[in-house]
Amino acid sequence: MSVKYIISLVAIAFLISCSDHNDTADNLELEPIVEELNIENINFNSLIFEELKSDVSLGETYIDFSYNFLQTSLYKRHLNTIGLAIDPSTTEYIRRFSYSYKKAGEHQKAMHLLQLSLDEEKDTNLMLDHLDYVAWNYLYFYRDYPNTIKTVNQILKLSNKDLGASCHGEICLVLKGQALYRMKKYEEAIEVFSTFQAFEEEEGFNPMDNSLLVFYKGICLAKLNQKEEAVEYFSHLVKNHPHGEAYYQLAQLYFKKGDYTLAKKYLDEAEEAIAKGFTFKEPYFERFDKVFQYQIEELKREMTSVSRI
Repeated sequence: MSVKYIISLVAIAFLISCSDHNDTADNLELEPIVEELNIENINFNSLIFEELKSDVSLGETYIDFSYNFLQTSLYKRHLNTIGLAIDPSTTEYIRRFSYSYKKAGEHQKAMHLLQLSLDEEKDTNLMLDHLDYVAWNYLYFYRDYPNTIKTVNQILKLSNKDLGASCHGEICLVLKGQALYRMKKYEEAIEVFSTFQAFEEEEGFNPMDNSLLVFYKGICLAKLNQKEEAVEYFSHLVKNHPHGEAYYQLAQLYFKKGDYTLAKKYLDEAEEAIAKGFTFKEPYFERFDKVFQYQIEELKREMTSVSRI
């Protein structure tokens, strides 16, 4: 019997006997684990022990197996805790553990674990890998705008002010700009958006290519009563990236300007675009200022009421 096999049995026995552990960097909460993990007639213990014959470390074996075969299930967490008990200082293991909670909708627990991985991380590149995901989560799932800004600033510092830094698939500066917009700091938001646009131009790209930036900068301009510039931004969007939200913003702008004919035109186009599915679509969260049919109906009633006066 191999040493790794024996150690794994000891680890499982240890976990079964554990209770009342606290969630700390050195002592993560360990959940009970059944002796035999049989799901859909698959003997997972046998598969795991087969993996133990390889040169992969014991902790990595449990972590990789749970990550590859047991996503979002309670069993993934059980095996993940074994890997962490064996090697609790590996930040990637803690990060993967957080994903099991994130994908199950337990966002508070997920962020707590992700923060543990950050507290333990010493490698700058790995720290950046963690932080970009943290910034994205703070903005869209927690709606924690100050921490979004703080995290993006940390990313920029660690990346030597890389203005093109990406946060989980989106530009970090655009996340920061949205956070400032949500805090009603419109001028600061515009400044951040403009900084990225200048960077894009220097790199040879069109500063109006990022549709999220154009949309939220347009809203900030409208909030500051800079209606003509806002109209330019939303007109660019409906021409190049047409979606219901941009048409709706144009309808609101023209309504406030007293041009009810154009307001109705763009509101009708917003309704048509949304009906065809041309709208903000995200599988995991709802974007700020997403437009729904009831909002279109409300603006229609308001237009009708004003036009009768």
